Amino acid sequence: MKRQILTLVMMMAAIAASAQVVLWDGEDKEVNTDGGFWNRASPTVVDDNGNKCLKVTLQANPEGWDKEHCNAALPLGDIDFKSLRRMTMRIKMSINHNVLVKVVKDGDGGYSTGRLFWCGNADQWNILTFEFAAGPDSEKITDTGNTVLEIWPFEEGGDALNNVGQTIYIDDIKMEGPMVDGKGLLAFADNSLTNEVVVTGVIGKGNYQCTWNGDWHPEAYDDYALLAAKLASTTTKLDVSGAGRWDEDWDVIKAKCPGVEIITETSTGIQQVNNYQNATNKTYTLTGVRVATLSEKGIYIVGGRKVLVK
Repeated sequence: MKRQILTLVMMMAAIAASAQVVLWDGEDKEVNTDGGFWNRASPTVVDDNGNKCLKVTLQANPEGWDKEHCNAALPLGDIDFKSLRRMTMRIKMSINHNVLVKVVKDGDGGYSTGRLFWCGNADQWNILTFEFAAGPDSEKITDTGNTVLEIWPFEEGGDALNNVGQTIYIDDIKMEGPMVDGKGLLAFADNSLTNEVVVTGVIGKGNYQCTWNGDWHPEAYDDYALLAAKLASTTTKLDVSGAGRWDEDWDVIKAKCPGVEIITETSTGIQQVNNYQNATNKTYTLTGVRVATLSEKGIYIVGGRKVLVK
């Protein structure tokens, strides 16, 4: 399978946990514990310059499955991967390489189709995005029975064993996408949302590459167009003040719902992005590096939105 470097930095939403599905976040874990991961690759919660995250070290295991300790395995319970569409994570590794994620299916012990994302920027934090709702039906992840997430920094083949001893850092694993009433937007039928609709989670648009049938496929996503498809033309109010947003584009929604009022700020008039920063204290540079304050000029990601500091 060919490797391709994405040209677009993906955005990760740092919003309140009640508005999205957080699979793993180091901030609420204790240092020097396994953070809830299975005992593979020596998972250990560490403090990385003020940011608590997971450290894993790839190991050989000659007494059992030879690649068992070349991945990090996180028990999930039963997460809806399909209607929320995307999973994001931050990862830091010393070598530029594909990162593979696989989901173990409950019952038969089998796996769903794996998804790959290229991790560049060695020795820096990268934001990776994995798409589960695209591709042929035979290779999509279904709604239920997703019990364990496996993260393979060097896939499953010879590269895994060739990189025994490598140290990887992982943090902020989330399911991402617009949500209504606590459900991912893809769970709703077209034209089914009407009257007053409150959207949480994150709303954005962009491009990335996804893998199925053993190859890479360009994939575009547009949460604004998706939201428009789910809204009825009679929708009167759309409240997105509680959602992280980037590359805002409301034209398609206004065209379909000409009488809709779109609320993008809180009742106090303060932009929601400021509330996110205060509530979570998580702000990132475009390369995925977490910073404490917006002290230098540049573009940052706060609450899933681009913020320009002049």
